[in-house]
Amino acid sequence: MDLNAYRAECLAELPPAPTRKTKRPRTDQPFLRGPVPLGWLATAHAAGGSALAVGVALWFQRGVRGDPGPVKVTSAVRRRLELTQDQSRRGLAALESAGLARVVKGGRGRCTVVEILRWQG
Repeated sequence: MDLNAYRAECLAELPPAPTRKTKRPRTDQPFLRGPVPLGWLATAHAAGGSALAVGVALWFQRGVRGDPGPVKVTSAVRRRLELTQDQSRRGLAALESAGLARVVKGGRGRCTVVEILRWQG
């Protein structure tokens, strides 16, 4: 029995070796970091008005910070999502009434700090 011929036959039957995955190309565009519960987004949408847009802004800020603590609703994020101050205020009120967020602190001349609450579906 020829061992080299046997090895060659066995190697021919093997599937090709897996190739190393290439890294995903970096994007310059901002993105929403998850996981974001779909039920949370659906409830925000049902709350009406700009609640969904404000909710997306909150989740975006949470992803930027990288920790689950309270997030700030800054004017830069509002501008990026084309939200006025009144829209963000009404959207936050709708999210609070839906039980999706809670305003931790805010006030005249300060960024509003919001805690994203767990979705109870």
